[in-house]
Amino acid sequence: MTENCSPNPDVINPEMKLEDVRYKVNANTCDGYGRSTASGRGYNAERLVNAIFHESGRVFRASIEPYVDAYVPGEISYDVEVKSCVARYQGSSTSEPGRYGQFRIWKHHHDQLIAETTLSDSRTAIYFFVVYSVRYGIEEEVGKLLVPAEVVDDVLDNWSLEEHVTMGEQKTRQISWHLLLKRLGVSTDRFKSEDIIDLTNE
Repeated sequence: MTENCSPNPDVINPEMKLEDVRYKVNANTCDGYGRSTASGRGYNAERLVNAIFHESGRVFRASIEPYVDAYVPGEISYDVEVKSCVARYQGSSTSEPGRYGQFRIWKHHHDQLIAETTLSDSRTAIYFFVVYSVRYGIEEEVGKLLVPAEVVDDVLDNWSLEEHVTMGEQKTRQISWHLLLKRLGVSTDRFKSEDIIDLTNE
C-alpha cells in the first residue's frame, strides 16, 4: 500500500497487474456502448484501475461517460480516462521488433474530461496508462502510470483529423508510450521496475 498525505484517493493495490485481471470474473469481455469494436485488453485495463483503488482488489468496470472510464471516490475524487497499448507492434521480421505502441487520445474527449472537472474543487481528471507485451496470446504488463489530465495536456501536440467508426471525423493524437514517458520525465527503467508510477502527487 502506498502512503498518501494528500486528499486524493490512495492506490491500495499497486502490485495488481493487467494479467491478474485476465483470470477474474467477467474479464476479457466487452460490454456497453461500442463493444462491437472494443478490445478485451482495453476493457481489462479499465477493470484494473478500479481494482488498484478498491480495498478488496475487486475487479469491475463502471464506465460513466465516453471520456470517463472509472470514478474513484475520495475527498477529491478522480474521473479517470484509461488508455492501454502494446509495448511494441509486430515487426516486419521475427528478429526485429516493430515500432513502439501508441496511445490514441481523442481531443473532444480530452477537452471534456478537463472541462468538467475544472468546474469542481472536489474532482480531478486523471489518465491511467497501461503498457503490455503479448506472449502466446496472453498480455503481460510492462508498466502503468497515473497522470493528471492537465499534465498530459501540456505534452500533447500535433492533433490530426481521423475518421472514427461511431464518432465520425474527430481530432486525435497518437503518441507512443516511449515518447510520453520522455515528455513526462519518467525513465523507461523506472516505469518497468515500479509497480505503478503515480504523478498525481508530484
